[in-house]
Amino acid sequence: MRQEDIQTKIDVIVENLEKLSSLKAKTYEDFISDFRNIDSVLYILQTSIQALLDIGSYIIANLGLKMPNTNAEIVKILSDAGYIPEEKMESYTDMSKFRNRIVHLYNHIDTETLYKILTDELDDIKDFYKNLLKIIETHIE
Repeated sequence: MRQEDIQTKIDVIVENLEKLSSLKAKTYEDFISDFRNIDSVLYILQTSIQALLDIGSYIIANLGLKMPNTNAEIVKILSDAGYIPEEKMESYTDMSKFRNRIVHLYNHIDTETLYKILTDELDDIKDFYKNLLKIIETHIE
């Protein structure tokens, strides 16, 4: 993956966080009243998390670390190498698992869970994003 590709993924995350913050302002009733809100949040979360994982893979390759076999391993490898704080590993891994759930078990995601993620857990995406940027800035040329 080229550095320009990483910048594109960074741009996706920034744009997606802005979109999610506008959807976050809706009440639960307003949120569920229009299927487009639900579909939008699912897609935006999926692409945001995937972009984070892609950046994580890029970092792993550039640092010469063991290549992951799964998305969840991206977080573990970066944590084991000391690049991601151990206390963040569980929430970042859960994020990766939620992305898989959106992709593969999309018909088993209830709107209450989705709304809770939208309103209470976007800081995890922001935090993961900031951690990855810090690794790039300090360890990759």
